[in-house]
Amino acid sequence: MKEREDNLAAGARGGAVAFLLKISNTGLGFLNQVILARILGAGGLGEVILAITVVRISSQIAKFGMEETMMKFIPLYLDGGDESRIKGTVSFVLRFCLLFSLAFMIMVFLSSRFISLTIFHSEGLLKLLPVIVIALPAWVLRDVAGGVLRGYRDAFRALLPEALVSPLVKITIFLLLTLKGVSPLYAVVAFVTGEIISCAAALHFLRAKLHMLRHIQGHCDRRKVLEVAYTIIFTGMSVLLYTQADIWILGMFTDAETVGIYGIASKLVLLVYFPMMAFSAIVPSVISSVHASGNHAELQEVVRESTRWILSLAMPIILLLLLEGETILRIFFGPEFAVGYPVVVILIAGQLIKAGAGLIGMILQMTGEHRVYMKVNIFWGLLNILLNVLLVPRYGMIGAAAATALCLVMVDIICIVIIQRRLAILTLARGLQFDIVFVSIVATIYLLVSYNNLHMAQHMLLAAALAVYLWKSLKYNDIPWRLLLASQDKAQ
Repeated sequence: MKEREDNLAAGARGGAVAFLLKISNTGLGFLNQVILARILGAGGLGEVILAITVVRISSQIAKFGMEETMMKFIPLYLDGGDESRIKGTVSFVLRFCLLFSLAFMIMVFLSSRFISLTIFHSEGLLKLLPVIVIALPAWVLRDVAGGVLRGYRDAFRALLPEALVSPLVKITIFLLLTLKGVSPLYAVVAFVTGEIISCAAALHFLRAKLHMLRHIQGHCDRRKVLEVAYTIIFTGMSVLLYTQADIWILGMFTDAETVGIYGIASKLVLLVYFPMMAFSAIVPSVISSVHASGNHAELQEVVRESTRWILSLAMPIILLLLLEGETILRIFFGPEFAVGYPVVVILIAGQLIKAGAGLIGMILQMTGEHRVYMKVNIFWGLLNILLNVLLVPRYGMIGAAAATALCLVMVDIICIVIIQRRLAILTLARGLQFDIVFVSIVATIYLLVSYNNLHMAQHMLLAAALAVYLWKSLKYNDIPWRLLLASQDKAQ
């Protein structure tokens, strides 16, 4: 029982730190998107989004799955006290990713004309790609260093460079550059600067963490590390097929304005995802350690509780975006972005299932089932591309959102079944029926009130619903505040 409480407390504490950083990151990211949308408009923002998407996909390949691989191996080496393997593995991974990312930077730079003019038919993108690729090595090294720090369960230092340093630098640099005029290139320069400085911060934290190992002879089982990373990279790439393919295909078949509107709508929906990202900073290393110990009951408890925490934090965001998404788009980003509200509604359906299913991908990767997860993602990723190609030319943004949401939901459902059959673990959050009924009732009443143009009543209903849900979550410990307080008292 004590071991169970300790592992849950570790997950709760790390998740709380990560959650607070993710709140800051989300707020700053939201502010950054508002500034870019207001200054650049949908067209200019669309070009920037396409440029960032190219680098994001390239960085995912260049990381070669090493970020997640470190989250798997570092906790195992720590539990075994194998400092030699920690030092040797981290050193090998950083050198490998640096060389790989530099190669990709050169490749994207040389093919920037083809990507810009042949694929996306954009003269504006041609000016942005040769600059933004400079950020690629920094992006890769920062994420890999963050993976090592997550393996140490140091959520604060793992997330601080990406969550605070990077967005603050980007906003500051972009606003300073706008004093000279308005240009998407200034947004790209700010992006590159933010990635480089955040990378420097991440490497500084990592160096401090490994300082005690400087006199130890490092050793690395390269074949074993690469074997796991090889599977994870394909998983990561397949995930990108149904999270970035919609942007790419919209860019191929529509204009930059449509990409900008869809990009803002999809980023708004990512607010639902950030509780999961917060707990994914620390819970996977806990899962890896518990699974290695062979304690199945403890593993089940950690999985179910972390899923409940994720859903309880995501549900208020789901309600807010589902009911007030159009107003948020219009007020914060501008009237031209309000047409993206149907995209928000469609994509939220996929995120709702994901929040209720928990960290299914991480569970499979941390328990030796990474190959199965890879195969599922590759199949549905390729199907997502096909569906986007078929639907986007005819239905535009709605087609892209429908294809992406469908594939996200199917991956989640299949992974839930696989985990249940292979690991005998049900990942679904406890009390999930209440959440489904609650959202359905609130949404129905809200639509009836909205139909009668009772705007003040709409907002009051939403505020009351959020208050009720928060009260329920705190009373039944669906948000782990008691565990946090208990662990803090024990530490004191």
